[in-house]
Amino acid sequence: MPDETPKPEPTIAQQIEAEAHAPPVFNVKTAEPDADRLVPVSESIRYRKRAQAAEKQLDTLQTRVNELTGALAESERAIAALERRQRIDAMLCEADAVDLEAARLLTEAAVAQMDDPDVALAVTDLCRQKPHLFRRRSTAAQAMGVEPDDDDPLHDAAMQASTTGDRRDLLRYLRLRRTRP
Repeated sequence: MPDETPKPEPTIAQQIEAEAHAPPVFNVKTAEPDADRLVPVSESIRYRKRAQAAEKQLDTLQTRVNELTGALAESERAIAALERRQRIDAMLCEADAVDLEAARLLTEAAVAQMDDPDVALAVTDLCRQKPHLFRRRSTAAQAMGVEPDDDDPLHDAAMQASTTGDRRDLLRYLRLRRTRP
């Protein structure tokens, strides 16, 4: 039974040695050895196959590089959009937006229409054009025209009760408020 295992590809050193022991190639016209121009047919076929395999591999790798370049560009666009959205959300939160989603959509539309995108300018314009999307920055005391007195013990007790959240501070504030005329 003959050995059916495939023979391994010869190494470069083995190929060079085989070429050295190969019979010389003769030029048919002059009947002289012409090693510069003629190559044995089997070696020519092998070189052609290797060249075709290399070209096929080059095409495959070039296609893969193009795919990866496209994926990289898409990822960079997605990252830029997410960063812009994060900046918009942060600025809308600073501006105290009531409806964050609606304000974000309007701001993104405004930024998309700008030649030089400026999120801060878009949020400022949105605050001015659509004030109903934002909370008013005034407190109830300022709306009634009453300025809180910093020397007032009632005000101090209220501030302390709101910052600490302690029941004793709250009860102290309520007692002061009840006794005040």
